[in-house]
Amino acid sequence: AGGSMKKRIILMSTVLVIIAITLGGVFYIYKNILNIDTIYKGVTIENIDVSGKTMEQALEYIKDIKTNEIKKKSMKLIYGEKAFKIPLTDLGFSYDYEKAVEYAMQLGREGNFLKRLKDIAKIKSGYNVPLESYYSVEMAETIVNAISQEINTNAKNAEAKIVNGKINISDHVIGKRVLQEELLNLMDENINKLEDITIPVEDVTPLVTKDMLLRINGIIGEYSTSFKGSSKNRIENIKLSANAINNKLVLPGEEFSYNKATGPRTAEYGYKEANVIIGGELTPDVGGGVCQTSTTLYNALLLADLTITERHHHSIPVSYVPIGQDAAVAYGYLDLKFKNSFDFPVLLHTKVSGDRLYVYVYGDRNSKDYTVKITSQIVETIKPQTKTIFDSSLNPGESIVLQSGRTGYRVVTYKSIIKDGKTISKKQITSDHYKKKDYIYKVGPE
Repeated sequence: AGGSMKKRIILMSTVLVIIAITLGGVFYIYKNILNIDTIYKGVTIENIDVSGKTMEQALEYIKDIKTNEIKKKSMKLIYGEKAFKIPLTDLGFSYDYEKAVEYAMQLGREGNFLKRLKDIAKIKSGYNVPLESYYSVEMAETIVNAISQEINTNAKNAEAKIVNGKINISDHVIGKRVLQEELLNLMDENINKLEDITIPVEDVTPLVTKDMLLRINGIIGEYSTSFKGSSKNRIENIKLSANAINNKLVLPGEEFSYNKATGPRTAEYGYKEANVIIGGELTPDVGGGVCQTSTTLYNALLLADLTITERHHHSIPVSYVPIGQDAAVAYGYLDLKFKNSFDFPVLLHTKVSGDRLYVYVYGDRNSKDYTVKITSQIVETIKPQTKTIFDSSLNPGESIVLQSGRTGYRVVTYKSIIKDGKTISKKQITSDHYKKKDYIYKVGPE
């Protein structure tokens, strides 16, 4: 009995020792492995060893190393001879350190006792946490804008001018433009590679090229009117408005506005006071004479066979062109407009010589190989009536003219196309009614 008692005591002691060892082991594992506040062995962030460090230590350590690295890094943007070195710091480049350190700290800390021990053993052989980088798109855009300003050049239109009856055509200039969106995308893709980037730049062709203007080779329509006997101010206004439309280029499909070209007929634009027709009367006003320019232009346009899109006749026929062939303008509500329906550009040219105003339309003589003839026909002459108003205060037989009369007309104007001496077509282009004006007299008693 004594022997079996001994055996039992030994067995219990053994069990107790095993339990103690086990508990001790568990306590040791818990205290020294599972309950530590440092990152487990084998963990690196962006291949930098952070094991054995607390979150604060790891954060500071990784930040120091990486901040110094960033300071030395840059990317190069190249265009021809120009090279722009862009430091990463200028792009607000950095890493999300907190996120990486928090992730590193979490490793081996999820799940139950056994899962954690298994994970910790696995991590020991190496686990790298990548750093996520970011940069400021706004800072990148600011840099790209500045680079663009240095590289971009404006395209310049070719120009055509008539000098001493000769057509002078200047070269156009191709512009340059940085493709900003494309460059920002290239920089974005390159932020972690840092290779040299060729700045994408496109050519900008101007609206008007020399080739287009070389189509202008001669006069396709011309007209002149006399301003003999006009006042000094009226002549000044004719010259001013003629100069405003001189060397005006109208591209295919484009519409030209006389009012837009000449601007408001005000004193600040240099226009003088001269007679204008207002409500059928000649009245002194600023800008008298501009209608002679618009009328001369109108006739040159008709002969050039351009498409008239807006035109108005005067309230009374004018002396310097046949009836039905005038074009009245008044800034803001009456305009002369035409559209260039040809496939070549047209150039307007004006000249004042002696007491005549000349308007020339230049274009492609080879394309417009026909002539235009304009004829007007009075279809109705409307005689004025005589009205009398009795006024007893006048002497017997006395009469005073209150309003002098004027004959009215209805006029139809035709355009004929003539080629090789033959009339190909003739069509009506306008129908005008110049209103009559009655005579009004004040008369005394019989």
